[in-house]
Amino acid sequence: MTPASRSLRERIFQGWPAYTLQQGDLVLQVVPTVGGRLMGIAFAGQELCFTHPDLRGKSFGGDLRQWDALCAGWSFPLWGGGKTWIAPESAWPSGAPHRDLDSLPWTLVENWCDAQSMGIEVQSPVCSLTGLQLRRRLVLPAHTQAWSIEHTLHNAGTQLLRCGLWDVLMLQRPGDVQVMLAAKGICPGDRIVALPGKKACAQLEAQGALRTEGDVAHIQCHSGDEFKCGFASLDGRVQVDFSQWGLRYQRHSVTEPQATYAHGLPVEVFNAPALDYFEVETHSPLHTLQPGQTATYTIYESVMLV
Repeated sequence: MTPASRSLRERIFQGWPAYTLQQGDLVLQVVPTVGGRLMGIAFAGQELCFTHPDLRGKSFGGDLRQWDALCAGWSFPLWGGGKTWIAPESAWPSGAPHRDLDSLPWTLVENWCDAQSMGIEVQSPVCSLTGLQLRRRLVLPAHTQAWSIEHTLHNAGTQLLRCGLWDVLMLQRPGDVQVMLAAKGICPGDRIVALPGKKACAQLEAQGALRTEGDVAHIQCHSGDEFKCGFASLDGRVQVDFSQWGLRYQRHSVTEPQATYAHGLPVEVFNAPALDYFEVETHSPLHTLQPGQTATYTIYESVMLV
């Protein structure tokens, strides 16, 4: 890989000011102005992330008069890309992600590009409702197609809080997802569960969208059939094949079979009913944070040709 094939530059990505990290065929787009998102993951010229076509280039600066238009009939703007949410969903204010963390501009902490790595760290404002503050630190080592995102959650408020870090990545359909499951007996309960209010696992199996082979769950996200399942994952290992492009996305993280997770299990897959996307989602264990305390959780990701 030549030095010319590595760069970190400020550019415009789909109308947003972005920090573009390029290393060979891999291009990552970080957009601080919209919730500190990893808004783009491209490989060999093909973009994998979903972004809402009606929201590209738009942002939210805190003026509530523009909020309904950005939500477009939903309870919050579906910006796209990868973001950090606070779990559990049942504790979301008014049934939507924490607005200050999810949609307000984040600030640049640092960025760098040297012989060992390149990367960027961004920080959210302090949530006006909870006192929580987030950081996302993306590191792309030299000569690789793999990167990490360290999520940091800081309780800058005055109340004890129990919550978890929740990494959610919106990807373009169609995709075939594999989740490596923890062996039976390691974790209590079922290894695959449908989340409340979503289509039952038996229905998904009957229609061919979900099947299990040994310790691997296979999930087809091909059309607008809404479902969401949680998985007792082995080391948070998820693989997504995009056969139409000959590309594979992978992620993993440290999981603890006996830990308590906000939604019961550490990995989730959501398939959207209308917009053409699905999500791979990874949870940290729940943390109890006293005022001033901090928790961190790291996701490791990569893209390759298959």
